[in-house]
Amino acid sequence: MITSDRIKDLSLSLFKQESARDKQKKIGASDFSDPCEYHLAKKLLGQSTGEFKYWMGAKLGTATHEFLETRIPLSDFSEYPEFEGALIEQTITLGELDGYGVIKSKPDLVLVKGDHLIDWKTSKRDKSKKLQNVIHGLSEDAESTYTLKKYFAQAQIYAWGLNNSGVKVDACSLVFINRDGTYDPDVWDWTFPYQEDFAVSMWVRLERIWKDLQDGREIESFEREPFCFNCKVLDAA
Repeated sequence: MITSDRIKDLSLSLFKQESARDKQKKIGASDFSDPCEYHLAKKLLGQSTGEFKYWMGAKLGTATHEFLETRIPLSDFSEYPEFEGALIEQTITLGELDGYGVIKSKPDLVLVKGDHLIDWKTSKRDKSKKLQNVIHGLSEDAESTYTLKKYFAQAQIYAWGLNNSGVKVDACSLVFINRDGTYDPDVWDWTFPYQEDFAVSMWVRLERIWKDLQDGREIESFEREPFCFNCKVLDAA
């Protein structure tokens, strides 16, 4: 008989296998959308943020993404025509930094028929409520505002890259799925128009940070954000 400890080890090993994203060395849209310049600078230099012991949420998020990807092609296109011809996890080029290389990303879903980008986000009910309150102007919660700034920027960068590659996008939706949810309201969205000027400003910021690093600026001189997840959790570990 296999021991209980071994069964647990076997089960955990499946969760902890490295994914393609885990092995990714260069930054993508989810990295340079981060308001924290300190951690963006670290990633540009290939410096690890360290091991994170609270890994379950991210793995369940990846599993949710993979499930949704498999369901889209099986949709009834007569009832949901927007899904027909959709682009799922298609690699796009965002740009190139001299001395660093080409930066690419994979937007979750593009509804080509509607010129619309969808980015899936897993969350929890309590966090979702805080995010919704900020979106609807009912709260100024700083941590939720930080999260929304990052997610908004990520979607805008995706849309910018898609438009530059010839795939028209004029609107974006962040679709939140509560990991502890039980019914339909646990899936909700935040939809907004594509803003080219904003996306370009994010690329210009990235170029500035990279140039500063190339010119010898010290990592510790870059600004940290008080509600940066990496600063609060990973660096504190």
